[in-house]
Order: sequence, then structure tokens, then C-alpha cells
Amino acid sequence: MAKFKLDLDPDPEVFLIAISSHVNDYRLCWSLNNGLGLQLARRADDIQDEGPEGSAHFCVFDQPGIDGDPSWTLVANHAPDGVLVPEQRQADYFLVMGTDSIQTPEDVLETVRKTQFVLAAYILEANTLKSAHKLLQ
Repeated sequence: MAKFKLDLDPDPEVFLIAISSHVNDYRLCWSLNNGLGLQLARRADDIQDEGPEGSAHFCVFDQPGIDGDPSWTLVANHAPDGVLVPEQRQADYFLVMGTDSIQTPEDVLETVRKTQFVLAAYILEANTLKSAHKLLQ
């Protein structure tokens, strides 16, 4: 009987910050851009996920990493037709930061917490979330 070895790609090295906010995505994006000195821009294609209510679209804002700078992504967790990461329903948004940043996650978290329109923010471990792969699309 033949044996097969499952060869998986290693988990990408990213930091996740969950954000709770009561404002629209574009307004939070503007506030994070000002607070963190970013240039997040709306992605042309949303993240699409199939849920029990049908197909749901989650908006995404990106800043690709250029010349050694880390990449940043802001992903909405809620849409009218579902939740992208159900095990973190209380989070409204996720800020995904590449590990090649000069800043530590704790410093970024402190800045995010001081940003206008952010009600709460906390660091998440990507490897503990069952649905974390959805944030990396």
C-alpha cells in the first residue's frame, strides 16, 4: 500500500489585531491611515465567503509591502450575509500586519487603541483561529 505525505505550506508570519469599532469601514481606514501613517486603499475584489445565508462579501483595504516595508491589510469581519471569522464575532475588523515591520505588535496595538473610532483592540494568534486563512486571501 502506498503512503502519501501531506506537504503543507508553513503558516504565513503575520500579526493580527482585532478591532471593535462602530463606524463604517472607510472611516476606520481613514483613521488608521492617519494614526499609523499608512496608505491603506480599498481592494478591487472583496473577500467572498459562502455562509448559511448565501454568499457574503467582506471589504478589504490593502497597503502592499514595498522596498522592505511590511504589508498591511484591514479586513471587515461582518457583512449583511454573514461573519468571516465566526470564532471572533465580537471583532468588527482585523488588521493584518506582516512580521517584517520595525514596530512590535504591542507598539502597533497601543497606537491602534489611541486611534479615533476604535472602541477596543487586542492581539490575536493566527495559528489559534480556525478561520484565519480567510484573512490572508
